[in-house]
Amino acid sequence: MFPERKVLLVVNPISGDVEKDVIFERVIEKSGSEGYDLRIYSTTGEHDLETIREMAEAIKPERVLVAGGDGTISLVAQALYGLDVVLGIIPAGSANGLSVDFGLSGSVDQALEIAFGENSVCIDAVSINGDISLHLSDIGLNALLVKNYENSETRGKLGYAREMLKTLSEHENFTVRITTEEKVMEMDALIVIIANAQKYGTGVTINPAGDMSDGFFELVIAKKLDFIETAKILAGNTDFNPEIMQVLSVEKAEIECINKEAHFQIDGEYKGMVKHLEAHILKSYIRVAVV
Repeated sequence: MFPERKVLLVVNPISGDVEKDVIFERVIEKSGSEGYDLRIYSTTGEHDLETIREMAEAIKPERVLVAGGDGTISLVAQALYGLDVVLGIIPAGSANGLSVDFGLSGSVDQALEIAFGENSVCIDAVSINGDISLHLSDIGLNALLVKNYENSETRGKLGYAREMLKTLSEHENFTVRITTEEKVMEMDALIVIIANAQKYGTGVTINPAGDMSDGFFELVIAKKLDFIETAKILAGNTDFNPEIMQVLSVEKAEIECINKEAHFQIDGEYKGMVKHLEAHILKSYIRVAVV
């Protein structure tokens, strides 16, 4: 008799506004119909990385499903690094940027069909000061928005819209020095994005050239808000005005905030104020189930 295949479900119970009981029911049903032995872990915010790693090494699951936002997905990917496992994403965060990039809808049933399907791809990660980013991280305007959103009482897109108005009134540009293998640049910036992917969870394409499996990440540097350059991004056009927007494809970079600290976020998780970041690509970091 063949040993039963195992699947581990990791759930962030406080992410987004998705009803987690529905996810539990669907995963239990799908796992049973696919012949998997299901184990479940709910994150607590305390030693989750170590616990997930220990469970994965003990259980040896064929697949690990993640129900949460981008931060939870990155946490689980870090815990699974180096293990022979497929990561399945169930959108259950506030923005779900990775799900948007992979073409997943908010449907639990659709996500489970893909998570248990045969198609998968190895994607890169970006190490930023030792933390792992699978999606989009940044310093400046959006990081402040993430902070304001985390502290607000309104969830979902309405909450983002309300906090954006507040953020625009609070934010100030900062002076940044960026060092890559090819050049050193110094400028005033509104935002510097460390982009492994293309889209924010709102569906806005901020990095049209992004490919999560190409061995590079992009630095997207916006010096000010500009309607024309924003329209180019939305249209997928990469012919930016260098006085307003620059995009660099790199394997590693050093980012220094010269005149003051700047707000910093990784994959939707606010990390605080920083003055110095070191980022480098980690190729073929994790295998993810895709459409």
